[in-house]
Amino acid sequence: MTAPTTLSRSRFRFLCALLFCTGMTSLVFQIIWLRGFGIILGSTIYSMSSVITVFMLGLALGSFLMSQLLKRGRWLAAHPLAAYGSVELLVGLSALLVTWTLFTHQGFYLSLSGSPTAPLLKLLATQFTVCAALIAVPTTLMGMTLPLVSQLVTDRRQVSALYGINTIGGATGSIVASFVLIYYLGCVRAGAVAAALNGLIFCAAVLTSRYFPPVPAGAEETDDGAPAATLAAENRLLGRPLLLTLAVFSGFIALSCEITWTRFLSLAFGNRVYVTSIALALILLFMGQAARMSSALLRGPNPLWRILLYSCAFTLISFSAAFLLERPALQASHPGIVVLFILVMVVFPATALGLLFPLTLAARPAGVDNPASWVGLVYGFNTLASLVGSLASGYVLINLIGSNGLIAFNSALLVLSLLGLVYAFRQHFKPSDHALAAVAGLGFLAVILPRSTEVPPVVDATSAVVSSEDAHGIFSVVRMDAGRLRVLNNRTDLVYLYGDPTTQYVQESQAYLPILYAPQLERVLNIGSGYGITAGAFSRVAEVRAIEAVEIVPALVEHANLFSPGNHRYFDNPRIQVHVTDGRHFLATTPERYDIISINVSDPYLPGSSSLFSREFYEMARSRLKPGGVLAQHIFGPDIASLYHGIHEVFPHVKAIPAYGNGLTLIASAEPLRPHQREVFLRQYDEGRALFGPIGLDNGLAGFEELIALGDEKLQELASRAPEFRNSDDMPTLEFRRLPGKVGLFYSNN
Repeated sequence: MTAPTTLSRSRFRFLCALLFCTGMTSLVFQIIWLRGFGIILGSTIYSMSSVITVFMLGLALGSFLMSQLLKRGRWLAAHPLAAYGSVELLVGLSALLVTWTLFTHQGFYLSLSGSPTAPLLKLLATQFTVCAALIAVPTTLMGMTLPLVSQLVTDRRQVSALYGINTIGGATGSIVASFVLIYYLGCVRAGAVAAALNGLIFCAAVLTSRYFPPVPAGAEETDDGAPAATLAAENRLLGRPLLLTLAVFSGFIALSCEITWTRFLSLAFGNRVYVTSIALALILLFMGQAARMSSALLRGPNPLWRILLYSCAFTLISFSAAFLLERPALQASHPGIVVLFILVMVVFPATALGLLFPLTLAARPAGVDNPASWVGLVYGFNTLASLVGSLASGYVLINLIGSNGLIAFNSALLVLSLLGLVYAFRQHFKPSDHALAAVAGLGFLAVILPRSTEVPPVVDATSAVVSSEDAHGIFSVVRMDAGRLRVLNNRTDLVYLYGDPTTQYVQESQAYLPILYAPQLERVLNIGSGYGITAGAFSRVAEVRAIEAVEIVPALVEHANLFSPGNHRYFDNPRIQVHVTDGRHFLATTPERYDIISINVSDPYLPGSSSLFSREFYEMARSRLKPGGVLAQHIFGPDIASLYHGIHEVFPHVKAIPAYGNGLTLIASAEPLRPHQREVFLRQYDEGRALFGPIGLDNGLAGFEELIALGDEKLQELASRAPEFRNSDDMPTLEFRRLPGKVGLFYSNN
């Protein structure tokens, strides 16, 4: 064989720098698009999955397309670096156009997004079509870059390293997008910065293309000094069909595991948007580092099959150790255990599994005339399998078998791969290989399988009333003292304790306060049903004709009977219609107009929830109210003054009552607020005592009006304070707010 056609160190580092920037800009755009599509399609697991699906499908199509073009395009073959730069320029221009239109033409895309209450398959088809129409072009272009650059090298170790650097660039982009670009510049300007970097890549590639001639046809690699018998056996096994099968396997299992890894990281570290970015960055970082490690492993004495064996075995052993640590780690008994759990559940497996695809990418079956075309084909199959893994796991498997079951499912796939390697290379096995495979198999049978049916123990099982899991998270209801219940999704408290008098007072007041000031009581919308207390309180007023309750967490609706009689069994009331979907998307697409819109969202800093506090949302809500209609919303926290000013800028007339001791329940209207229903409260409800007595106001409406007077005083104080920021869809300051405290970047209400 001839010597490998390797690049000089300086030129290879230059290519690495370009691929690093390519990965970084791609992830910046992906994070921006996830937020933009969350607004026009709804901040649900299904809309987010549609975005990721189209993103990965575009990468796969671009890779497949380039693998074919490289076989036929003479200019591409002669000028690969210039072609790569041109593709990057087109990526930047098309992605910036998508970003700009997402945040400036929301009304148009909302008209195409379909009804959130449509049948699931129809809704998914609509969301997929909208996503594909917008981001198919830039993502397809993104998928073309790695095959083009790989045309400059034939050394399989350098190809794997380039892929690893590209992935590490993606990890960096995840951090940079959340911690710097969106936080300081907003979404559209963050996209402009990413597009500018694409432009710089174009300039650098075109200006230096003459120093990177294409690899001569027929250039081959060395055999790395491996024993002849081992190479012969490896070549028989690792033919073209099997390598493509390995590419599919590694893509499916990596994305399937990524879904559970992201959940476990959020369980361990917090509920803020920064946690999601850090989780994605960690996964990509260690998978990218594994790709870089693969080039060093290929220089060593171990054949490819043994490295694959070690990868599968160490992943199984890590998962076994993680399951043993799961309970104390998720219940946070000691910070060191949490760190160790993340190491064995995420870091070690991500590194081990991260070796699989780069090793497959580096392999060259007999009969491959164009290595770059082969890279495009393998990369395309891997990405397409990643898409399937994401869809199957995120839509189906996690609902059927949960996070632990999904880890067990992927572990079973690894066991099958392990058995295949053991059988194929049994003649070349060393005692250490047998021992490692045996330990991995024992861990699967003794630890992983028995734990596969358990819901990750976020709460103590002895106090759990409900512990269930679906695509939206781990839903837990925990029995507290004095008969109170605590409700969590993952580790986030959804509402304050059920059964606490303050909870009943605040949640019911969010119905009675807007009822008092609304001119008409024909139709009410309650976004964020919580325990259902607010919807139930609306139903206690006979004059309210129709109530629509929208809740994004399905388990809260499914277990609503646990919160009776506090919610007045709202789910059995014929005047109440319950929708399980994103509240903002529902309001944006419904043809109805309302007398009252009551927004019962517990935390303005969470992803998804923060979009219910933006200027664009308030303007939309104002357009959905009937003349004189009233908006109600609870505000609290260190930014309460800025939250008040955000509402007041759109609704000039605001009143309030104290809530929870650290917040206010506001009502707002475009027209002056007058107690239109005061006589109804006095006449129909025993001067208000029939409504207000159960929430601790024995003197009825008189006591409630005293609270309103206190609220007026508080509003005067808030009005005197200048807002620190203005929250908008393009500038989502609330979601990316640096909250005070040691863990303010990680937790908001914990």
